Amino acid sequence: MKTYLKTDNILLLGEKVIYLLIILFLFTGAILLIYDEIKTILHFSNGESGIKVIIEIISKTLLLLMIIEILATVRISIKEHTVCAEPFFIVGIIASIRRILIISVETAYMHEYFYYYMIEIGVLVGLSLAFVISIVMLKKSKIK
Repeated sequence: MKTYLKTDNILLLGEKVIYLLIILFLFTGAILLIYDEIKTILHFSNGESGIKVIIEIISKTLLLLMIIEILATVRISIKEHTVCAEPFFIVGIIASIRRILIISVETAYMHEYFYYYMIEIGVLVGLSLAFVISIVMLKKSKIK
């Protein structure tokens, strides 16, 4: 019985250390992303190509939103000792929307890839729809 308790305590400690490392990496990534986004905005004011900088700012902002959502998921996992799927679906939706926004702007300037971009947008829309349906189904199963 005592070895079981020791093993369980070691596993719990290991779990907490891993969660702490994940949180540190996510915070570090978020801070570096904010720093890089500030640099991008400052370069934009120096007169660089406008549309590319705007695409980059939008992309980095949505990536930062994804990191924040993952941090919230880790916080919920630590507090409730369960892994909840819903926040991961939300991150997937944000990632899909991020890519769709970038493609829609790139399509205006790179006409030769229009066909491939439309296929990618179709796949991303289908993926986003699957994520939304999954979230709705999860919520309905929690209500019952």
